Amino acid sequence: MGGTRAFRLGLDALTPARLAELVDAPEARLVLEPDVGLALDAGAAALEAAMGRAAEGGSPIYGATTGFGGNAEVGSATEGGPEGGTRSSWLELQDHQLRLARYLDAGSGPLLPWRVARGVLVARAHVLARGASGVRCDVVEALVTLFHAGITPVIPRDGSLGASGDLVSLAPLVRLLAGEAVPALIQTEAGPLEMPGPDTLRRAGLTPLDLRGRDTLALVNGLSGVTALAALLLVEARRLHAWGQVGAAAAGWALGVRQEAWSARVNDAPLRRHPGQAQVAAALRAAMAGASPVLPPAEGPIQDPYSLRCIPQLLGPGEELLELAEAWLAAELDGVSDNPVPARDLTTGDAQRYLSGGNFFGGYVAGASEAVAGVLARLGDLLERQGFLLVGGQRGLPENLVPPGVPAFRHGLKGVHQASSALAMGLQRGAIPATPFARSAEGHNQDVVSNAMQAATALAEQVDRAAALVAAHATLAAQAVELRREAGSDPGPVLSTWLRQIRAYVPRVEDDTALREPMGALALHLRGQTPP
Repeated sequence: MGGTRAFRLGLDALTPARLAELVDAPEARLVLEPDVGLALDAGAAALEAAMGRAAEGGSPIYGATTGFGGNAEVGSATEGGPEGGTRSSWLELQDHQLRLARYLDAGSGPLLPWRVARGVLVARAHVLARGASGVRCDVVEALVTLFHAGITPVIPRDGSLGASGDLVSLAPLVRLLAGEAVPALIQTEAGPLEMPGPDTLRRAGLTPLDLRGRDTLALVNGLSGVTALAALLLVEARRLHAWGQVGAAAAGWALGVRQEAWSARVNDAPLRRHPGQAQVAAALRAAMAGASPVLPPAEGPIQDPYSLRCIPQLLGPGEELLELAEAWLAAELDGVSDNPVPARDLTTGDAQRYLSGGNFFGGYVAGASEAVAGVLARLGDLLERQGFLLVGGQRGLPENLVPPGVPAFRHGLKGVHQASSALAMGLQRGAIPATPFARSAEGHNQDVVSNAMQAATALAEQVDRAAALVAAHATLAAQAVELRREAGSDPGPVLSTWLRQIRAYVPRVEDDTALREPMGALALHLRGQTPP
């Protein structure tokens, strides 16, 4: 448990990178320290005591002694239960929390990947372990057991508003834990397999949870689902942005870029004050280290096209936005997204009352997702424009990058650039933000919503397209680098290493060659996933 893969729930910092590490390591372990478990049980006991006071005429506890959302007045105050009974009879309805999970289980569309669902278990267990949700230790332990057993809930893509957290998305998780007949995913040697939920619980040695208090609300009334999705996508987007910069440097070298545009003198202080611009320029220079210069065209404009000259200015803002998005998502992963939360007595520690707020509203997650989607669109715009230069028969490279001496009527990498153009247009469309399309919902109780899940699932499509485009651009640039090397120019150690990595997946092209599968494998590698 003390190894580098162990994560102490409620205690250690959970960042997007740490979440990705835990999700991808089969040996990863989640640890619930004894003191954390004791604090959880104390919080649950405080909630039960508050519910008892509510039954005797005290203040109602939202979601525990009341209905939910716009129906929160049902069964509270002087009205009694929903069938007109007393407060006591209302509290004795044992299936109150289970019925919440049932009516919320209305999602649709494709399921989020097993890998993402695994991240959701980590993220929600971490939030609940903070001790502000009134759940017992065994609720968190059940999530931990599922994680260690490679079992995840099914999480439908569509149906979440990102307003009151992941209500619809995570309802199947609650029903799974309660032992209801819902499917679950279990990891096998052949990949994730859908199985009946009760069977997976037995495999994991779990007995169904007795849902009480506000167990269901605590599991679904937060942002762990959408945040886990966005955080894992951010990690992939950052990798793609870094790979794209090296590919852009490779293309620039092969095209004979005037390297003065990437110099520290141009991009750093005192002339410029943007850290992202300086960072990208430094990365471009590092990629070109040790390379012999390829001379720019002897005739024509004395300045390069913007897709070569302005890379630091174009990708620099993206670097800073990615850092901001990571900070927002890290703060969301490490905070408490739930409602209501206890106001503890500073002397006794008892939760005397519960404070209602909006910490389940996904504004930061939506904003981060949309920022990353825009960054990927800008990267795609740059790489596709560079691809046009690479295949255009300009600046000393052959048209379509067909090697010298190849028989006539060979088309080289023409199709790769056609696909790149389509991907770039898809990335531009995918950068349209989701939040302006939010609508009032739930009888105008949720009269403004964040649309965070829409933003995050749109980002998933952006990452898919961006990975394909970075791979396509790398295919073009690798061919160009090889042609320059064969003509006597030395790409240097960094670009030579980059070239070997690309060639591990995509071959050199001479005759007309189908590259869909090799480039698909390269795309998975670039985004940090293992090709099949």
